[in-house]
Amino acid sequence: MHEEHGSWLNAIVHMLPESVQHHYVDIFVVNSWLVIILLVLLAWLGTRRRQRKPAGLQNVWEMYVEWVRSFCRKEIGPDGEKHVPLLGTIFVYILFLNLFGLVPGFITPTMTLNMTLPLAVVVFLWVQWSGVAALGVGGYIMHFVGQPVWLAPINIPVHVTGEIAKPLSLAIRLFGNMFGEETALVQMAALGATIFAATYIPFPVQFINVALHLLVGPIQAFIFFALSAAYIKMATTHEGEEHHEEGAGEHDEAQSAEQAV
Repeated sequence: MHEEHGSWLNAIVHMLPESVQHHYVDIFVVNSWLVIILLVLLAWLGTRRRQRKPAGLQNVWEMYVEWVRSFCRKEIGPDGEKHVPLLGTIFVYILFLNLFGLVPGFITPTMTLNMTLPLAVVVFLWVQWSGVAALGVGGYIMHFVGQPVWLAPINIPVHVTGEIAKPLSLAIRLFGNMFGEETALVQMAALGATIFAATYIPFPVQFINVALHLLVGPIQAFIFFALSAAYIKMATTHEGEEHHEEGAGEHDEAQSAEQAV
């Protein structure tokens, strides 16, 4: 896979000890490090001289943080704002990872499970911790036991399997889409080179794939972000879900009564 896509960063990887190359660091990890450095630099540039009337990069970051806050409050609930640091970081990090391969000389780190699976595991651990923090240990155990209690021998394996499937689905979905986009982009670029070698006419046949990559990258980052928020909500509001639905029904009936009057 490394040979197909190539990158000048391979030279950096080859400088590392062989034991590190084979077990810990590869070209995808090095690319992800560069994305982290880039995001830290952008965050520093946007916050080093904060003003009451934001402008430029500070304004972009403030708009982004406010959007994430609003999304978390709406989708998770009143306590959703405590999840903003994690979810906001995940979205912008995956967004840059997805689009990084469009820069000449770099590759898309999310086209490997070695990158997407750790991200999904982080979300999985955060979801479990959030559930225990919100419901308590006993309440979170009841989240797996379900109702009625006598069906616990069936409910517990089903719910545990569902919890394990969530990070797997996050990781595989992101990996599959980005791997497919990156592979198609490389193949179309190779086709363009073949056409040029035969006709000496440059046909940018990979342009369509680049446009699709620019579309799919943000969409996949948002899907990972939105599903992570949904999993947090499911883990933290399980016990109060029925009361919420009953309250919503009463509210709708009250509105209908007011309109009838």
